[in-house]
Amino acid sequence: MNKNINQIHLTQAEKENSINVILKEIKLQPVTFRGFLCSYFQKVGLSYLFWGIGDILFLVGLLLVGGGLVYLPNLNHLLANNLTDEIYFSVFIFSPLCYALLYFLGIWKEILLGTFELKMTLRVSLKELLILRMLAFSIISLVILTGSNYLIWQFLGQEISLVRLFSLSFSSLFLFANLQLLLEYKIPLRRSYWVTPLIWLVVGAFFIWKQDIIAQFLLYLPLTIVTTIVCGSFILFICLLRYNYFTEKEGTITYASA
Repeated sequence: MNKNINQIHLTQAEKENSINVILKEIKLQPVTFRGFLCSYFQKVGLSYLFWGIGDILFLVGLLLVGGGLVYLPNLNHLLANNLTDEIYFSVFIFSPLCYALLYFLGIWKEILLGTFELKMTLRVSLKELLILRMLAFSIISLVILTGSNYLIWQFLGQEISLVRLFSLSFSSLFLFANLQLLLEYKIPLRRSYWVTPLIWLVVGAFFIWKQDIIAQFLLYLPLTIVTTIVCGSFILFICLLRYNYFTEKEGTITYASA
């Protein structure tokens, strides 16, 4: 049966007026990136974000403590012989270790348990979940590195630039995180999580090969430049998070909530 459908033809001005009325009624509010991230963390929840990786956190903590105890005699030797340039070099090379262990051991366990594919079907995509973990692990790593460096500095009672130590640690950590963030956006997830450590190992091997030059460079590099690198790396980290991963989701949540 054919039904006659009465179509109402609106002029362009009437269409624009209708849209303006609708937008005025729903009172659409812009959402800042900080507000969006806070809302996103609340919706996901820390229990879901870190579900199943509590033992990984404990294992990483034990590995770091054990590594610190093994490295402590060598650290005393370096300080006794005034080899502070090698201390800065070691901090710069190994600072991403805490972050990398947290991040990649978490992925390895999910693949081992078979939850890696399962989480791809949940309301929060697997890649978004891993990026949220990346942000959380960066904060955790910075707290651990800051605290451990400060305690070592106080325990040994030696003169060493704490600001330079922290700055080099933070800069290498964020450089590593930015590289991982960029690769995960550009290449498939199954290959991206091992490419960054491989690149860092190659870079680290080259730095160790040229250790004398690199160590002296890190020792005498102006602190303002190091601080600028830290700030720039952190800003790049936030920008990559926003524009590569959450821009579309941010808009979707904004309009859907309205």
